[in-house]
Amino acid sequence: MSPDVRRPIDRQLLFYALLLMAVGMVWIYSASALKGDLGHSAATAFLVRQLVAGIIGVALMLALTQVELAHLRDNPRILQALYVFTIILLLGVFFFPKVNNAHRWIRMAGQSIQPSEFFKPLSVLIVSWWMVRHAEAWEERQNSIPKLLILFGILLVPLALILKEPDFGTTFLILFVAMLLIFLGGAPRWIFAVVTPALLLVGGAFVWFEPYRRARVLSFLNPEADPLGKGHQALQSLIAVGNGGFTGVGLGASMQKLHYLPEAHTDFIYAVIGEETGLIGTVIVLALFVAILWRGYRVARMVRDSYLKLCAMGLTLLLVVQALMNISVVLSIAPNKGIPLPFISYGGTSLIVSLVCLGLLLSISKEAGA
Repeated sequence: MSPDVRRPIDRQLLFYALLLMAVGMVWIYSASALKGDLGHSAATAFLVRQLVAGIIGVALMLALTQVELAHLRDNPRILQALYVFTIILLLGVFFFPKVNNAHRWIRMAGQSIQPSEFFKPLSVLIVSWWMVRHAEAWEERQNSIPKLLILFGILLVPLALILKEPDFGTTFLILFVAMLLIFLGGAPRWIFAVVTPALLLVGGAFVWFEPYRRARVLSFLNPEADPLGKGHQALQSLIAVGNGGFTGVGLGASMQKLHYLPEAHTDFIYAVIGEETGLIGTVIVLALFVAILWRGYRVARMVRDSYLKLCAMGLTLLLVVQALMNISVVLSIAPNKGIPLPFISYGGTSLIVSLVCLGLLLSISKEAGA
């Protein structure tokens, strides 16, 4: 579709995402205002940083709404350049000191970025392009296995670097969404009967033979066994959610954020929302992510271009699956993976990348007339 006949963006999708970001700003301030390690500016330090990241992210989002992603289908050199640049960044993290026993950040001039976040939307664009580029192989059931092996090889390098950081949660998220896209892209169904058990075995081995990952799983199964150690976060998170009841204790009145609940403003911010707004607030947040899933599905259903259709599905799943992973950890439905809540958790790179995904989705919505 030519630029002069492209329709307006999906305003509902934009509204739901910006509302989530606004929720994040409020509860980042609420959860971090009493942190005492940043001197007199501690009360607003995290909020100010997140606002700056939000401004940058919104600017990128608006710019991306003017990009026609269909051009990538015919000009893959852009994806190739972004792929190489991302690998360079992923290699770069190992030249910086560890933070919390992990090489995940590049720190320069007092700022930090997390390169693994940038590979999330890029992986969706790459997998979607590959599935559409080789559509005949899936339809004719010829050379499908070699094509898929090459695709996994392309993903293997960055995923191996992310896993090496280590960041098992992000690796799992990217691979899970990639598998869904491969399935939706028309790959032979029997392949999943072989690949899925193999990936589960490999993933299980990575968890079991790495002591800290194994400890996380065991503490998830029985957090009461080590309430002051490995099970501390899970128990404190459940206490926060339980304290909230139906209507919550009130904005700013959370007790668990007072150094009882680690990472209250990042990975466990949903627990603080639950304590301060109760079941009502947590359901509203969850409903907003369901609304994003609905609008994203609508965009994917209405767009005609097969590449844009897969991209819309992948970007939507990337945001919603990540949200469900974070919420499942907060509610002790799954082991802790260190996954932030999109648009809400503190973290500049995470917020910017979430807005990048939104910008790409909004660009596709112009083609869909959503």
